[in-house]
Amino acid sequence: MGRKASTSDHSCTDLLNSLHEQISTTPLLTPSREQWDIEGNWQECGDILFIDSQYMPDFAPWADFSVKTLKFINYNRAAVRMSFFTKHKYWLKKPHDLTTEEREAFVTELLNNLLLQQNMLRSKLDGRAPLPHAEARRKLDDLGLEMNHWRQVLSRIDDFDLAVSTYQRGYAYLYINLKFRLPTGDYDNTTEHLLNHTRDRLGNITQRKQNIVFVDMGEIFRSHPLQHKEIENYLNRFPLKSSIGPRHLYARPRADLAANESFGLTTPERDAVTGDSGQLALFSDL
Repeated sequence: MGRKASTSDHSCTDLLNSLHEQISTTPLLTPSREQWDIEGNWQECGDILFIDSQYMPDFAPWADFSVKTLKFINYNRAAVRMSFFTKHKYWLKKPHDLTTEEREAFVTELLNNLLLQQNMLRSKLDGRAPLPHAEARRKLDDLGLEMNHWRQVLSRIDDFDLAVSTYQRGYAYLYINLKFRLPTGDYDNTTEHLLNHTRDRLGNITQRKQNIVFVDMGEIFRSHPLQHKEIENYLNRFPLKSSIGPRHLYARPRADLAANESFGLTTPERDAVTGDSGQLALFSDL
């Protein structure tokens, strides 16, 4: 997605409005866990708009349009298989990553936040029943003790190692792994991060995000256990298949004359790429 920040606000707004208009006039697909080759939970992120890849050319004018509220997940890479998964994302700054000024700024910000919590809690003390009042007082004492500890750190900042991280926030980002067909006919995979709605501290959505996923409706109903097109096409020419533990056993009538005559078949001239309908008919009732 290549459009840079130099794009004027006016043209960016126009592009976004026209894109939303295009979306509103495009039929959306309803994903089917039973019928589609799809795994995982796709609910824990922004909105996902599944669109039949036949409409993908209609979105060409916005293919390189980058905006924080909408993302083309797989333009020109229509999904034949999808798998959703979460990943714990965090960042960590160790002591050697922080300057003295940065350490002071982090501690000061923390103290200001604790002070704000303390003032808000004090403002709600009056009128509380005895039990909630006692609990609020305990929280105030804990906040006061925590603030004293950090004031000591700030007063002797060079005597302490500081680290800053979002690790314990426990925030998981949703990703999608897509299988798609290359122009050569082989398959490839890609993994993309999905946009999440922006929420306030209470979890209310303050800004909606949309993810557009193009789906190859000709292949999404299939399983794709193998990446190698040549091998997959070869094994597809065997009409009988059974599993033996982690293996599969494949069978088809032999191509030699005697075997074909015994089954009432003619000898195929070659091992066709797309398979032999005569051979498939042999096991049509299985």
